[in-house]
Amino acid sequence: MRPTLSDSKRLIIKNLKKEFNGFWALKGLNLELGQGEIFVLLGPNGAGKTTTLKLITGLLHPTEGEIYIQGIDIKKEPIKAKSYIGYVPDEPFIYPKLTGREFINLVAGLYNVKKEDYEVRLQKLFKKFDVGEWIDELSEGYSHGMKQRVIMCQLLLHNPELILIDEPLVGLDPKTARTVRQTFLKLRQDGKTILISTHTLSFAREIATRLGIINHGELKFTGTLKELAEISGQKDIEEIYLKLTEQ
Repeated sequence: MRPTLSDSKRLIIKNLKKEFNGFWALKGLNLELGQGEIFVLLGPNGAGKTTTLKLITGLLHPTEGEIYIQGIDIKKEPIKAKSYIGYVPDEPFIYPKLTGREFINLVAGLYNVKKEDYEVRLQKLFKKFDVGEWIDELSEGYSHGMKQRVIMCQLLLHNPELILIDEPLVGLDPKTARTVRQTFLKLRQDGKTILISTHTLSFAREIATRLGIINHGELKFTGTLKELAEISGQKDIEEIYLKLTEQ
């Protein structure tokens, strides 16, 4: 049964669990994200961050639990649910025998973006992310940072409502990293919902409207940085993070 969902709720996760050969990567995750939120998920390696994002995108299937995007059950209506999602993985992938432009053309086709909308939007995105003539070269020669710029362009091409990003600043130069931060803040102003997984504590402090700290597949905390400081008795985000992720 579809949950009662206000227009402001973009994502509902209920009792989400994932098992890999006897190892529980997630142990009952519950989370709701609303319109205009930037939720940053923090945690050490192996905590369950990437698994969570892959379950939401449908790249993995849950052992138990439910995921609703815009009120749509991703298990029952996966294509419709995924049409609202934009996703950037931790390792940006582009087919090596395609140019960056060809890859973006492919994504535009998958999301049925109108050509006239696509061409105008793409030129703005190229300018924003400083994409040069290399966009028409085969992507097998791209650096990590170049791939990340192309992935950011394809992410925004179809104007998704829910944006999922795994380690957004890895491989980016300072100028592009600043552009990414500014882009996320503008998307929030436009009412988009962003879920970011990262190790970068300073980035979380700068951009998050709410934080989540996950460890050993369990969400230890969700709330604002102020609420986190009050609960933990610490003011510095690094000290708070270390305290909540202690073995």
